[in-house]
Amino acid sequence: MKRGVPERGEAVVCKITKLHPNSAFAQLLEYDKTGMIHVSEVASRWVRDIREFLKENQYVVCRVLAVDDRGISLSIKRIRREEGNRKLTEFKREKKAENLLEQIAKKLKKTREQAFKEAGFIMQEEFGSLGKAFEMAVKDPALLKKKGIPPAWVSALTEAAKKKFAEKIYTLKGELELISYQPQGVDAIKKILQSAQKKGFQISYIAAPRYRITGKSKDIKQLRASLESEGEAAVEAIQKEGGEGKFVLKE
Repeated sequence: MKRGVPERGEAVVCKITKLHPNSAFAQLLEYDKTGMIHVSEVASRWVRDIREFLKENQYVVCRVLAVDDRGISLSIKRIRREEGNRKLTEFKREKKAENLLEQIAKKLKKTREQAFKEAGFIMQEEFGSLGKAFEMAVKDPALLKKKGIPPAWVSALTEAAKKKFAEKIYTLKGELELISYQPQGVDAIKKILQSAQKKGFQISYIAAPRYRITGKSKDIKQLRASLESEGEAAVEAIQKEGGEGKFVLKE
């Protein structure tokens, strides 16, 4: 929930509440306001029947065309698909943050309205969103107090944020099979495994000739790529020594 009214040109998440032949009414979910979408602003092509494009209770992202005494005018066709998808993702994240704020309010024996009046609106105005404010509560809780949020709220926000918004550490494992037929094969395998350890991977023995290689990172995509790369490098290294190798990533 945001205070006031949206600005002209702003992208807003709406829920279609009523359909007419030449227009649709929608609730602006972030502002708890109602706006109107003229049939000419529904799609880039000619719309013969608005019900072919919209349904009641449907969620859409709209562009605010005007905010005046007559109400709020909205457009769907002026939102690019990428922008709409991004806005919906942001909205879902913010709703989760709102739910968390309401949970904190219950613990403090406060209503939803009190939560926003005492902390929520300040968080939105000072940090841009509730989600970003919660992230800051993890990194620098003292900053919340400097921005005017009451100490009791800062303490509760920080405690909740550390549980919900702390950076997640991902763990991935792979299985290496390394076989050498050379007299110094054991040393060759040991050298390969030590190379992986120096790069931050954990190596554990399963049963000859199988080894487990484990990596941890905040970035799951980067972790998967680096683990696969290291596994492939190990297989290539043992093959150069005349041996055999296989790597399997365990999701």
